[in-house]
Amino acid sequence: MNKRLTAILAHIADGDGVIDVGTDHGYIPAALFQRGYPGNIIASDINSGPLESARRTAESACALDGIEFLLCDGLEKCDGSKIDTIVIAGMGGDTICGILDRAEWCIVPGYTLILQPMTKAEILRFWLINNGFEIVCDEYVRDGIIYQLLVARFGVSCRYSDAELYTGKLENVRGDGLFPEYLDALIRRFEYEDGKMRSSAKGRDSLRAVFARHILDELHEMRDSFEKP
Repeated sequence: MNKRLTAILAHIADGDGVIDVGTDHGYIPAALFQRGYPGNIIASDINSGPLESARRTAESACALDGIEFLLCDGLEKCDGSKIDTIVIAGMGGDTICGILDRAEWCIVPGYTLILQPMTKAEILRFWLINNGFEIVCDEYVRDGIIYQLLVARFGVSCRYSDAELYTGKLENVRGDGLFPEYLDALIRRFEYEDGKMRSSAKGRDSLRAVFARHILDELHEMRDSFEKP
């Protein structure tokens, strides 16, 4: 199992049940069964092909009878009373938001969300904060490239700067060994975007250009703060 999935598994505590949305090959449900997870284990996918792959993975792990398989879009067929943990990994942050937005039953206390956005983590953080979730963990995982991993629970949301929507709360990530590298890459990305927009008179004063420069300023402040002893 790769480092990204291993990191996700490490955040799944024993409980009433877990659903792995977009399970693909079903490695997480099979690993939970082998670990002796005591609650319900559910694997869901919108496509039948990946769900069949998950069944084969479960069969190879002698876990076929211990996993429930759902062919559905996101959480639409999930019985929320059977789980307390929701895993959604390997999708864009905007796609994850859509899945959660259509499952209002999980936007209440009692559920732990373990989310690994491939892109647009800033959109996902914005959605979580504005829907009453506290992001209790921001983690970086290197598996070829650097991925972000978020753990959230319904609770008291704190204020994030615009740049922190991209990186995670500075106080939570500054101790992560991969954070400086990720921060530098993010700065280079916004410097490139800023330079590209400055090269055209039309783009120079656009709202997108103003926002990019604002984020870049906050990222530089973050790096300066991070580098202080």
